[in-house]
Amino acid sequence: MADNPLARLRGTVEMRTNDTLVMRPYGGGTITAYMNPKTRMLIANGSVVRDIKPESYLSVLSAPGEPVEGVVIYSPSERGFEAGRQPWDTKPGATLTAGWVVTRDGRDPVRVRLHNPEGDTQFDLSANTPTTQIGPGEKALLVPGAHVVVFARTDGSGLLNADTIVVGRQRARPAL
Repeated sequence: MADNPLARLRGTVEMRTNDTLVMRPYGGGTITAYMNPKTRMLIANGSVVRDIKPESYLSVLSAPGEPVEGVVIYSPSERGFEAGRQPWDTKPGATLTAGWVVTRDGRDPVRVRLHNPEGDTQFDLSANTPTTQIGPGEKALLVPGAHVVVFARTDGSGLLNADTIVVGRQRARPAL
């Protein structure tokens, strides 16, 4: 069986009809993705680094030698999302590290140590690091202009099927 990698698509909603989402990637053009009963909907609300608490579950988007690119704080129902460390496609060398906050110190920067099955990793987060909080969402939030990150795979017919859609609420841009 051929490998069918997960694509992460970022942009804004152009339109949604029933189970079809048309989005405009930040780089231009349009992409159509199809939703099914198993498509997981998440909402991203704007947040700030000071909302991080001990025992929070977060993911940190970073690249070597650069400031942290973004932080996501997950609701209790989403704990475990993308646990561990994995390559991410926002820039060369970028990784997404997700885990539970073991320690949190300081004000600016806030130093957090995350724990996941691969071990512990420490990050320094400036007060202006883009941060969102993610929880369960619904398709009704897919309105024109909303920022989205679509995790999708192409099926045997060449159609793009959405596994997970993260939609920003009130102009929030998901930090994934």
